Amino acid sequence: MQEPLLGAEGPDYDTFPEKPPPSPGERTRVGVLQSKRVLLAAFAAVLGNFSFGYSLVYASPVIPALEHSLDPNLSLTKTQASWFGSVFTLGAAAGGLSAMVLNDLLGRKLSIMFSALPSVAGYAFMAGAHGLWMLLLGRMLTGFAGGLTAACIPVYVSEIAPPGVRGALGATPQLMAVFGSLSLYALGK
Repeated sequence: MQEPLLGAEGPDYDTFPEKPPPSPGERTRVGVLQSKRVLLAAFAAVLGNFSFGYSLVYASPVIPALEHSLDPNLSLTKTQASWFGSVFTLGAAAGGLSAMVLNDLLGRKLSIMFSALPSVAGYAFMAGAHGLWMLLLGRMLTGFAGGLTAACIPVYVSEIAPPGVRGALGATPQLMAVFGSLSLYALGK
């Protein structure tokens, strides 16, 4: 027995009480349930990286359609198309920098949830665009969301993953970003 903490006295005080080990059946049920919950939480989190990968390459099939658009407000010149393709990275840089503050203020999980707001708003701006400014704002917002997810999700996944699967689960954010990019190209056009 160790020395009592905080002036506690008495022979029955134990600083480090021993718990009986769980039975094999109880250990298995708890372990499986915990593993399923961790996998589900990790999968839900990395869906943000899927969206990031999709958004990253979104300009690739859209620019040719916008360059030949019949709507004069949405028809892009080469310079405008270049901005449409590249403004995403400006938003991503801002999102990545903002993630440092949001991770500390909100925590990883809420930061990931928050990243859905600029993503949805960005796609809404692009879907209802009446001019170049709406397209650029939409790309910047989706870039901001992508920067947030790229900075928050890997940290969150590594924090919730048990040591035995941390390496495998730690690779899933990048893998899902690649699948997001691939899915857009697989859709065609």
